[in-house]
Amino acid sequence: MGVTATRQNKRRDSRFPALGKQSPIFTMDIRQSLSDQFEEYGLEIKAAVLDRCFDICVQYGVDAQELVESWMAFSVSNNLHEVSLDTLAQMERKEFAKRNSKDVPTPKGSSKQNTKTSSVVVYNANKDPVQEDNILSAYCTTPKRSRAEKRSAELHTPEQYGVKKQTTAGRSPRMAFSPASFSPTVGTPSSKYCTRTNAGQTVTEWGSLPPGATWKSEGCIPGLRVSSYAGHGQPTLPAEARYMYERLTTKACVLNDVVDWLGKEICVRHGLEDPDHLKKLHSEPFIGVGHICCDANGRLNPTSVLLEGARGHPSFGISVPLKLTSVSSYAIFPGQVVAVEGTNPTGETLVAQRVLCDAPLPLPSEPLRLSTANGPLHVVVASGPFTQSDTMTYQPLEDLIMYVQEHQPHVVILVGPFIDALHPQVNDGLLAQPFNEIFENIVDTLMRPLASCHTEVVLVPSSRDVHHQPVYPTPPYVIRKAHPRLHLVPDPSFLDVNGILFGITATDVLMHIGREEVCNPPQGHDRLGRLASHLLNQRSMYPLYPPPEDLNVDLEMWDDHTHLPVTPHVMILPSDFRYFLKSVGGSFIVNPERLAKGSAGGTFVRMTIKPVVSEDNSLVNSICAQVVRI
Repeated sequence: MGVTATRQNKRRDSRFPALGKQSPIFTMDIRQSLSDQFEEYGLEIKAAVLDRCFDICVQYGVDAQELVESWMAFSVSNNLHEVSLDTLAQMERKEFAKRNSKDVPTPKGSSKQNTKTSSVVVYNANKDPVQEDNILSAYCTTPKRSRAEKRSAELHTPEQYGVKKQTTAGRSPRMAFSPASFSPTVGTPSSKYCTRTNAGQTVTEWGSLPPGATWKSEGCIPGLRVSSYAGHGQPTLPAEARYMYERLTTKACVLNDVVDWLGKEICVRHGLEDPDHLKKLHSEPFIGVGHICCDANGRLNPTSVLLEGARGHPSFGISVPLKLTSVSSYAIFPGQVVAVEGTNPTGETLVAQRVLCDAPLPLPSEPLRLSTANGPLHVVVASGPFTQSDTMTYQPLEDLIMYVQEHQPHVVILVGPFIDALHPQVNDGLLAQPFNEIFENIVDTLMRPLASCHTEVVLVPSSRDVHHQPVYPTPPYVIRKAHPRLHLVPDPSFLDVNGILFGITATDVLMHIGREEVCNPPQGHDRLGRLASHLLNQRSMYPLYPPPEDLNVDLEMWDDHTHLPVTPHVMILPSDFRYFLKSVGGSFIVNPERLAKGSAGGTFVRMTIKPVVSEDNSLVNSICAQVVRI
């Protein structure tokens, strides 16, 4: 492109006087700039058209670049392919007729030497001419090399060999994540976050470090390997997975199979007799198996509960109202598979006496591939959003990277969303870059300072990522540039770190179940622990069905990739509920909450895990963890 020549022309004066005779040299510069600008877009214009373009520039006080940009926008909007006198007249009437060249407003504080680069201001944009050429070539036919570009190349003194000149307007070192935008607020740091006084504060903890130990790792662990857990024999969800091709019959079969096999597991665990038909007359207690449903399209309540059996023997898919008044304690939600002990004196209503729903799996039995001689495994966990709701500067993520650089944990697990579809500035269309480009810049800026560390970085996607697939289960991220020690895994995922099994999901399953759960007594003890126990008892990372309307669940993928192979040593369940660290069923449950909460900073979790298991293969007593404010 003739970028150099164009910028030299623009430095003279961004506004042309509307009246008065122009010097021949000045006129030649404007005409040449117009010709070069059109040529950059692959457009050949006639002399008469060039004369009219020059007249418009002089009459309305615009420069060559603004005129050509206005024409390109007008031609795309009106499906025009040729620059002619007639089409120029149409554009003039629509775009410039209301302008008064004598009363062009001058921005406050600017001088006559200031340059108006475009009618649309892009903040924090990369001004590298090479990058601009690449972007332009993607949208236009191959542009010819302009005369101005040739002159510039001949007269320009070459820079040092191998050094690429890059200038980034308005980007400070503390705004490396901030994308280009149409509003200055996108790249403006959050004042509330900058003035916080509780950074680094520990808000809750589990266990305590041994005397003399710190949260800084003692060095790399030889042979440390992070991989997907392969114990269940099911391949991990690939990045190119196809979704939403399921049929209603397939969905029905998936739900029926879960009721069938999980119902049998519950009966075996509690030593129950074989289940019988749900609507068969039973004056004496019997066992009925099915999943919990609601009798209407509303929220579940104690009087709207249905129990729907499997399609095969013995219930043949029949549903029956479930009366819970005689049950002293229960916690149910839609989609939950249960075994009910009760009576059916009329053949129309199942009067429950007990509701059983637990069939947890054992913990992994494989030995840990870690040695106490190398010290404990240091892990850091954080969940998005990673930037505040009033800015896109990603200050919390930058501060987390600084923490990782200083403490060098062995594993960092970052759970999406990274570009939240619910972010106000994303919804308002204020970002001037493609979402994929923004995300790749985030990953590159994240990994660059960690290149000299031994830290393994794990990225878990979210269906709320505006640049990614809006489906659950969510395929792993796809990026063009490879980074060492970077692992892209799906949501949910089961991560094997030298024998320590992590179960991770980015979906707020605790909040989703909590909104639908019905329990007795209403104010039950330890609600958050009970919500987490549903995942272990139902052997699923997402046992709720139907899901909320804003979550797109593919049931075939759900059946293949959300069932627990075993009970994980550590479960990472980010939620909008308050942060917590709990032991549930031998598994250590972690809710780091969010790294950014509204316009303020949030929290993250740091933990150390000693490779010492108890008799039941649990690591709960070997874990020290803290929830820390960023």
